[in-house]
Amino acid sequence: MADVIVIGCRHPAGIVLEHDGVQVTLAGQNQNKSGIILLTEDDYGETIVDSSYWAAWKKANAGFAPLETGLIFEAKNQSEARSKAKELRKEKTGHEPMPQDDGTGKIKPE
Repeated sequence: MADVIVIGCRHPAGIVLEHDGVQVTLAGQNQNKSGIILLTEDDYGETIVDSSYWAAWKKANAGFAPLETGLIFEAKNQSEARSKAKELRKEKTGHEPMPQDDGTGKIKPE
């Protein structure tokens, strides 16, 4: 079996990567295993990717904003991915849920 890496994606809808004509769709925050859409701060999707593809894609896409900001991240295994997602929990992605109405017609602040 080829060497693989776990890619975590904190984008709600996931992200499609492309390199040398090969597309890989990263599961996003809304594609959790339960089938229920929950937008929580620490939720993320996991995708197993061939490590050589990932290395080539990263080299070709150096400076890709979602990679630089932690919107997508790499881990050696699922346990490490959970740890990294926990570390990134407080980092804003720009895709957080909107503040909700508090019943008075005003939006609750974050």
